[in-house]
Amino acid sequence: MLILRSRVVLPGDTPEIAGGAVAVDKGIILGCGPAEEILEQFEPAEQIDLGECAILPGLINAHTHLELSNLKGKVPYQGDFVDWIRGVTLSRRLEADVSLEQVISAACRESLESGVTTVGDVCFRHRAWAYLASEPIRKRCFAEVFGMTADLDRPRQYLDKCIKDTETDSLLRLGLSPHAPYTAGPGVYRMTAQLAAQHNLALTTHLAETTAERDFLMGETASWREYLRQIHHWDNSFVPPRTTAVEYFLSLDLADQPFLLAHVNYISDDELDKLSRTRHSVAYCPRSHKFFGHPQHPWRKMLSKGINVCLGTDSRASNESLSILDEMRWLCRKYPDFPRDILLRMATINAAAALGWDDKTGVLQAGKEADIIAIPLTDIR
Repeated sequence: MLILRSRVVLPGDTPEIAGGAVAVDKGIILGCGPAEEILEQFEPAEQIDLGECAILPGLINAHTHLELSNLKGKVPYQGDFVDWIRGVTLSRRLEADVSLEQVISAACRESLESGVTTVGDVCFRHRAWAYLASEPIRKRCFAEVFGMTADLDRPRQYLDKCIKDTETDSLLRLGLSPHAPYTAGPGVYRMTAQLAAQHNLALTTHLAETTAERDFLMGETASWREYLRQIHHWDNSFVPPRTTAVEYFLSLDLADQPFLLAHVNYISDDELDKLSRTRHSVAYCPRSHKFFGHPQHPWRKMLSKGINVCLGTDSRASNESLSILDEMRWLCRKYPDFPRDILLRMATINAAAALGWDDKTGVLQAGKEADIIAIPLTDIR
């Protein structure tokens, strides 16, 4: 048994504890509270006093693409999202000789060193999970599926194979991800949701990320259509719904399955009300949001309406790091009056719930697994 002590303990779901401690045995939290109470309850035990630190739950990166971690600074954004996607695709091809295993290993090392102990990773062609499986980080690996098509045989076979081949364990769980409304048709969304319900899998999708997405769904632009033709994901069966991304998504029959919605940068007040009546969560990626120059994100409105909002970094192609602590610091500088305890929840328990890991992590609570980090108080305040 081990007892960790520090100047402050931040359990995540209860107020901070001055002079707190956490008792751990065989990777499981036994108790969290004032040091005197924990010592009295669990002595004799080995003790480590971390001094002027805050002990808190491991941080959770709810939305990222670790496979792109070698593209930092290599694909500048010049105002056209479709062109940027083309740039990412080209850069990935140019670096095809770079080992994905090495990229994933370095990304996990960076994440862990920054205090991130759980990631929600979305990967093209579901290539990363086999490398993530050997990494000592908790993960939800989302198999990403594409296809603006009425023929569901190919995407169905692909997802069936992902479900069959992915070897889950105590640190790895599978999820499914229809990429976005501009790359996955309504049939692909419905089929993916049904498979998730059948196999008890988490779901995520990119939603309301860009104005280009909105224009595509309104039938006002051909750039996405041409790009999809080029990559063989378009068969002319999709009819633009001529509505917003959020309205369109909420109109789909998704077998009552909750999704983790990445971004949701463009949403009306009426749509916020409708979204608040669902079980969907939202992953807000603050510094990636800034990279693309989007208008102010409505994450505080979402929280006020009871929507489960968590934090992500997105990929390093649009961010400086994979650190959720860096995201929190950025938000603290931009919104100095926002309650820090809610910000911590966004980075821990909210994200755990959104990724379907809240049975194991997200708070310092008896019975949870010991995903615990310590941060010097000089770094956290």
